[in-house]
Amino acid sequence: MNDSFSHPFWRFPMIYDMRTYDLNPGALQAYMDAVREVALPLREDYGIKLAGWYYTDIGKLNRVVHIWAYRDYTHFDQARQAVRSDPRWVNEYLPRVKGLVARQQDQIMLASDFFESRVPALSEDA
Repeated sequence: MNDSFSHPFWRFPMIYDMRTYDLNPGALQAYMDAVREVALPLREDYGIKLAGWYYTDIGKLNRVVHIWAYRDYTHFDQARQAVRSDPRWVNEYLPRVKGLVARQQDQIMLASDFFESRVPALSEDA
């Protein structure tokens, strides 16, 4: 196998972007509304599938974790660039969430060989 394709990203058909946000106190509802109304439909337009969306009830409060599924690393890179340059992201979403997020952490996750995804397969045209 060519060394340029030896990275795990190239061997797995799907990758997951797990995002953890620590929100400022009292910001949860406004953040969820912005995601529901702007970010979710926008990401779906670029073939990004929501694999999970959670917020804490016990433990570290004001924390949100969402997981987005991508066909592969190329899809991740292209879709991320497209979302960031989309006018809805720049003019609608970012102004709504500005000041709501105290801390953000993003991780690219690969599924284990024994995990069966519940996310529908991502097609090339999505």
